[in-house]
Amino acid sequence: MKYSLLVALREYVENVKTKGFWIGILLFPILIAASFQVPRLLEKFAKPTRSFCVIDPSGEFVKVIDEALDASYAKKQKSALDEWEAKKKSDGQAAFQPPKRSFVRVELPAGVQGATTEETVRNLRPWLKGDKKIDVEGKPDELFALVVLPPLELSIAHGTQFWCSNLADTGLSDLIERALQAELRNREFLALRVDKKDFERINKIEVEFDRKDPKKAAGEEKVSDAEQVRQWAPVGFVYMLFVAIMTVAQMLLQSTIEEKSTRIVEVLLSSVTPWELMLGKLLGVAFVGVTMLVAWLASLYGVLSFFAGGMGKGGQIAQILVGLVVSPGLLIPFVAYFLLGYLLYSSMLLAVGSTCNTLKDAQNFMGPVMTVLIVPLLTMTFIVQDPNGMLARVLSWVPVFTPFTMMNRMAGDPPIWEIVGTFTLLVATVAFAIWFSGRIFQNGILRTGQPPKLLEFLKLARRS
Repeated sequence: MKYSLLVALREYVENVKTKGFWIGILLFPILIAASFQVPRLLEKFAKPTRSFCVIDPSGEFVKVIDEALDASYAKKQKSALDEWEAKKKSDGQAAFQPPKRSFVRVELPAGVQGATTEETVRNLRPWLKGDKKIDVEGKPDELFALVVLPPLELSIAHGTQFWCSNLADTGLSDLIERALQAELRNREFLALRVDKKDFERINKIEVEFDRKDPKKAAGEEKVSDAEQVRQWAPVGFVYMLFVAIMTVAQMLLQSTIEEKSTRIVEVLLSSVTPWELMLGKLLGVAFVGVTMLVAWLASLYGVLSFFAGGMGKGGQIAQILVGLVVSPGLLIPFVAYFLLGYLLYSSMLLAVGSTCNTLKDAQNFMGPVMTVLIVPLLTMTFIVQDPNGMLARVLSWVPVFTPFTMMNRMAGDPPIWEIVGTFTLLVATVAFAIWFSGRIFQNGILRTGQPPKLLEFLKLARRS
C-alpha cells in the first residue's frame, strides 16, 4: 500500500500542475457567471430594436397594437428600474438608463401603398427580404415584419397575416396575438351588453395553485419555491457528475497510454507491482477529481451568492440554489456517487489503456463507453419528473447507470431500501470491475502490437 500511495501522489502532482487542469478550474466560475449575465447583456446590447409595419384597412386595431407595445415596454422598464434601485443602494451607481424598446411600429415606406392590400404587400417584399432599408428616425433600418389585418373585424381571428423571414424570434407575433385576442374578447363582451367594469374584472381573474405535499406533516404541507427548484436541482448535479467522471477518467486513460508509449511504465514496474501501480493511478486521479469538484462547488457557491443579492426572479433562484449547493441531502450523495462512478468507469478505461499503445487505438473502445453514458443524459429530464417510476427504478439497478440515475432521483425521496440496495450493488460491481480490470492491466501493461479484440480482453483477465 505504501508504494501505491507514492504512485498516487506522483499521479496527483503530475495532473494538478498542468495548465489544462487550472484552466478548467478557472473557466467553471466564469461559465456560471456568464450563464447569469450573458443573456441579460445580449438582450440589452446585442438584440436590436425590431421595426415593423401594420396594414389595417379598418383603422381600428393599430391603436390596440400600440397600447400592447407600450404596456410591454412599461413592464420591461419597471423591471430595469427595480434592479437599478437595488444596485444603487449597494454601490451608488450612475443615473438610471431606460432600456431600449424591443419593438417599434413604423409607417409604410413612401410609394408602396397600392390600390389593394395584396398590391401593397407585393410592393413591400424588397423591404421584407432585406434588399431595401426603411427610414426610422432619419436612420436606415431593416424591416423586421409586416402585420396585415383583414378589413372585417370578424375575420381578424383567422385572417391576420404575419410576414417575417425570421422564424426564430416570435416575441412580436406572440405579443400582437395576445393583444388582438384580448380586444376581440372585450368587443364580444360589449356586444352581449356586459358592463365594461364587469368584463375588466373577469379578464383579471387568474388561477394560482396553492401547492401542497401530502408527504409533509399536518399544517406544513405548503410547497415553497425552494422545494420546487430543489426538484430540478439534481439535473444540474447529474450534468456535473457526467462532466467530472468523464474528465478524470479520460485523464487517467491518457496518462496510462503516454507512460506506456514512452516506456516510463517499464521503469515504474521495476519498483512496484502492476496491482500497486494500477491502484496508485486510480487513487491519484481520484484525488484530482475530488480537488476539481471542491473547486467547482466552491466557485458555484461563490457565484450564486454574488447573484443572490440581485432583484428579480434570477436573484431569487440564485438565492435558493445557494442553499442547495451545500445541502447534505444532495452534496453527500453527489460525492459518493462521483467516487463510485469514477472508480467504475476509470477501471474500465484503465484496462483499455493498458492494452493500447496510442490514443487512436483507445478511441475505438470509447464508443461503447460513450453510448452507455448517453442513456442517463437522454432520460434525465424524464426521470426527475417521475423519480419513482418504472424507468427510474429499472435504471437504478443497472450499475453503469446507478450513479447518474440515483443522483437524479434524490429530490424525489426514493425508498431507503432502494438507496441501500442499489448502492450495495454498485459497490460490489465497482469491486469486481477493479479486480477484473486489474487482471487485464497486469497482463496487458507490457503488451505491444495491435490492440486486442473484445474477446481477447477475457483471455487477458483469465491469464495467470
